[in-house]
Amino acid sequence: MRVAGSLAPAALLLAIGCGSSGGVAGPAGVDASEQVSAASDADKGALCDWYAGMVGGYGAPATCAMAQITAPPDEATCVSQFPVCNVTVAVFEDCVERLVSAQNSCTQPALSAAEAAASCMSVAMAGCFQ
Repeated sequence: MRVAGSLAPAALLLAIGCGSSGGVAGPAGVDASEQVSAASDADKGALCDWYAGMVGGYGAPATCAMAQITAPPDEATCVSQFPVCNVTVAVFEDCVERLVSAQNSCTQPALSAAEAAASCMSVAMAGCFQ
């Protein structure tokens, strides 16, 4: 399984403080139990900002030739192309963190391990990065 694309399609990432309704917030500040498919535009924006910050900012070039997810050009694009998939924000965030960490080490074994993680298998099966 190869998870490829921009986080724009995976939209992933939001700013802390733009939270949702009342559950426990994950690293992006969004209710971790919320389904990605039900995320509000504010939550999508928070996820996009969180992700962009991990990959060098909006529009940043990939630092690894094997990068599977890349920085979206800007927040508006990220939000408008945010994935609609049935996994929780917690599962989505965990996968994104694993992929970014693997891309930072930029080795095939690290990328393969991230892809094989339960969270990334769930995200891939839900079609989040298509």
